[in-house]
Amino acid sequence: MKTGLRFLYVLLLVFALTSACAQKTYILIPQKTGKVNIKLASELPASLKALAAFYSAMGGTGCMDEECALTTALGLGKQGSEAQKKMIQKYFPGDKVATLVVGQDCFLPPNNSPSYSNFQNLEFFASGENIQVNYQLAVYDHGKTHVIHGPDIYQFKNQVFKIKKRVLYAWADK
Repeated sequence: MKTGLRFLYVLLLVFALTSACAQKTYILIPQKTGKVNIKLASELPASLKALAAFYSAMGGTGCMDEECALTTALGLGKQGSEAQKKMIQKYFPGDKVATLVVGQDCFLPPNNSPSYSNFQNLEFFASGENIQVNYQLAVYDHGKTHVIHGPDIYQFKNQVFKIKKRVLYAWADK
């Protein structure tokens, strides 16, 4: 009986550790500061770096001219660089929004424009094949502010992202 209980405890421990390892949260832009976590951005696995590059093409991160904080922190250079576009195309083949933003060279208006956007927070929650993107994107338009909230959900399988649910740019998916 003792051996059976020990075996059960070991199985529960292994299951708990496996579950804990399979889930991870990456806070790229904490709500508290609204600033890009440069160290984390530079250390992301390639697939999550691509996801971050995609979101940096959809919403601003302190953009000035062709420089946006998240794109720079990812090591992709200027906004709309070939590196950023290739990464998005590689991990989001056939995605309508990816095609749209890449077709616009990932352009985002700078923060001194009458209309621009900035992520107030951005985080990824990875659980197995599913990646949940939690965010708040503030869109400023001639003195008016509108906030778009996630989450968006993707499946990462066979080295590509497939959309399960997306709020940001949802109109383009129709």
